[in-house]
Amino acid sequence: MTIPLPKKSGRLSFFILITALMLACGPASRQSVLQAPAPGVRNIQVNKLMSATDAYQDSSYQRAIVILDSLLPRLAPTDSQLIYLSVYYGIKSRLSAQREGQDIESFFERYAGSIPQSQQSELRNLLRVLDPSHQQAAPPATAYKIGVILPLSGKFFEFGEAILEGVRLAVDEFNAINSGQPLELEVRDDAGDPVRAARFAREFATDSTVAAIVGSHGNEVSLSLALVAAAENLPLVCPTADAPGLDAIGSTIHVLNRTDPRLSSTVAEVAVKMLGLHTFAVLAEDDERGVMLAEGFLKQVKAAGGSIVADLRYPNETSNFEDHMALIQRYLPDAIYFTSKSDKITQLASQVHYYGMGTVRLLGGEYWDSERVIRLGADYVDGSVFATPFYKDSDQLRWPEFKQHYESTYRRPVNRFSAYGYDATGLVLAGIESLPTSRAALEKTLRSGSEYKGATGIYSLGDDGKVERHYFVLQLASGNIVPARQVQTAVDSAGAQSVEPVQPEPSVTSPN
Repeated sequence: MTIPLPKKSGRLSFFILITALMLACGPASRQSVLQAPAPGVRNIQVNKLMSATDAYQDSSYQRAIVILDSLLPRLAPTDSQLIYLSVYYGIKSRLSAQREGQDIESFFERYAGSIPQSQQSELRNLLRVLDPSHQQAAPPATAYKIGVILPLSGKFFEFGEAILEGVRLAVDEFNAINSGQPLELEVRDDAGDPVRAARFAREFATDSTVAAIVGSHGNEVSLSLALVAAAENLPLVCPTADAPGLDAIGSTIHVLNRTDPRLSSTVAEVAVKMLGLHTFAVLAEDDERGVMLAEGFLKQVKAAGGSIVADLRYPNETSNFEDHMALIQRYLPDAIYFTSKSDKITQLASQVHYYGMGTVRLLGGEYWDSERVIRLGADYVDGSVFATPFYKDSDQLRWPEFKQHYESTYRRPVNRFSAYGYDATGLVLAGIESLPTSRAALEKTLRSGSEYKGATGIYSLGDDGKVERHYFVLQLASGNIVPARQVQTAVDSAGAQSVEPVQPEPSVTSPN
């Protein structure tokens, strides 16, 4: 049984986006949900909006304009968040179309009364920033601060505090080697609340001394920050959030831990060309992240000449994989690719063995680099191959230096969350040539394509603002993580030559 994939899996879920918008705008917009159209009507409206945004992202600006212009008059005045998103993409489509006679101001004013005041100001700023007729002379370079928005209280406070420790280390290092005006931090506690996060982001957006924001931790709160930062043209680096499509909200949104289908395509390339495997099963979560990674794997396997015998999905809450394993057992593939995170990997691996498939190679991504997987998985995961942007023993990363600096400063073992905070801040600092700076100058330098070799990976920014990551190909071997180049590829019975092993150096990169 092959479960088909949605065609537009790479798009951020607009149901999630609308929820984040309502949370970010406070009680007034949440109250409007009670007066919203019936679910069936709303779903049709959301699907039309998604069609318009797909058209916009495919550069079919005029088609997006036509869809949005037909949608907006049908929206109830109380449905402020659908109106906001429709007007937002309507403005961007008109600006991108660059067609004379597009009266963008009139378009905006026609629907402004149905949009919360705070979002009206964001849209007006979008007009000012993007429309040449509204642009003014470049503002002076006055920024010498980084705004930090993290959960420093509430149930996620431990993650927020760990990230902040890494942020402070990066700033201390920067100030120690740069003479002149020191860089300052402005820290705010969002308590894991999207409403608070959005309010702080707007505060930073109006402060010309703030060059960029680093934050937050959770996906929902980071979505809230991204919506404000995109509308205000304010650089935002998200250290740990991984919501698919988060960085599609705007070109100034940079997601360090982004969900990238090329992570899975790297594994697929290695499996076929290096390991000499031919038939594959895919078992992925039935959410946007799982589907996106599965698509990347499927596409590359087929391009490399391999075959997919089973393509299966499961809800995140699933704990019984009996039907999935029975089906995979029927085809007995050479390898199974899992998109799961570390909490499910060992469970799946043990069931593979339970169903008599101990000789099947297991493939995965960065979550296989985990003490939980190594200790609990034991023999079940031995021999598994995975791709990851992080390899602590690589001489290409700054992990050893960061680890030593962290442990000598805080007197406790290092953790990966602090390292992500360190790298998110380091990426911003790599774009600061001197202080004071400006947001525009920072963005221009960031997108120069220069590599930032951090503690958790090697990063650079493309022209679209998306973070590009290099990938290492590694293997679990007798409780250790070793480079995949140490895997000995057997010569087949026909005497075929072994495929050249892939080096786990930065040459194994995301072509993203």
